[in-house]
Amino acid sequence: MTRPLVVMASAALCLAAPRAGAQVYHRTLAEGRPFCVFWPGREYVYRLDAAGSTRTPGDSEFAAIEASVESWRAVSSTCSDYTFRRGPDIEHPLVGYDEKSDVNENVITFREQDCNDVVPPGDRCIQDKTCGNLYSCWEHGGGILGLTTTTYGLGSGKIFDADIELNAAPAGRGFLFTTVDSPPCDGSQTSGCVSADVQNTVTHELGHVVGLDHVPEQPGSTMEPSAFPGETNKRIIDVGSIAGFCDAYPRGLPPTQCGENPELGRRFQAVSHVPWSGCAAAPGALLPAAALLGAWGLRRRRGRTHGP
Repeated sequence: MTRPLVVMASAALCLAAPRAGAQVYHRTLAEGRPFCVFWPGREYVYRLDAAGSTRTPGDSEFAAIEASVESWRAVSSTCSDYTFRRGPDIEHPLVGYDEKSDVNENVITFREQDCNDVVPPGDRCIQDKTCGNLYSCWEHGGGILGLTTTTYGLGSGKIFDADIELNAAPAGRGFLFTTVDSPPCDGSQTSGCVSADVQNTVTHELGHVVGLDHVPEQPGSTMEPSAFPGETNKRIIDVGSIAGFCDAYPRGLPPTQCGENPELGRRFQAVSHVPWSGCAAAPGALLPAAALLGAWGLRRRRGRTHGP
């Protein structure tokens, strides 16, 4: 029998100014279900697109991505046995989950051309929503920095696959991703100043990978759905996001569902809206029902990072 699966994409960032406030977190709800999505295992194996980004100096983009992963590793070391492991780099990675395939990879890739610029009019991939993989292009609209596509079981919330795309298309369609620490770019965008920071963006997207949702009411959170030009503060994972991860994947225990409290015998607790309570977030943008595949269907939810 076909597994009931959902493919979702978790939104990322919009441009805004940072503000201070109390720390909270939200876990990502399974669409139409009273539970959250989570990895049933204790390891996220990811593969980087070997092509990297042609607009960042040397291999600095790979180092920046690894710094993002290392931040989440450091969080896990304090409270969990969840691990992040880099697999071999991959040529021509495919985003999404193929239910019929025995090989599905979690990938992180830069899309350096916009599908509007390279896909011929009338190409079947437009209808099939496969142009991104077919032409290695960005197909999610201008103004969006990054997007995480996650596939999970509709009846269980168990995650099967999570891929990150970064919109590195030319100016006007995408963004210049940079890897330096300072200063923020002022006017002209170059690799010598901070424009769309790789580490800032990927740290946020990895929060979606592990099942955290946006915290729009918490400016300054790693999971705030906004980022301003030159921003780097999301490189440091805030205490609310740390609490969300630690509560979801407690060391020595199975992953928790929303509302469970390991200290109270893992009984399901009523969902609260106080800080650090978990599941108060609404689901992000969803593809139409036509995206459902198989007898029970695959659903895709995608998270977007908006630019200026």
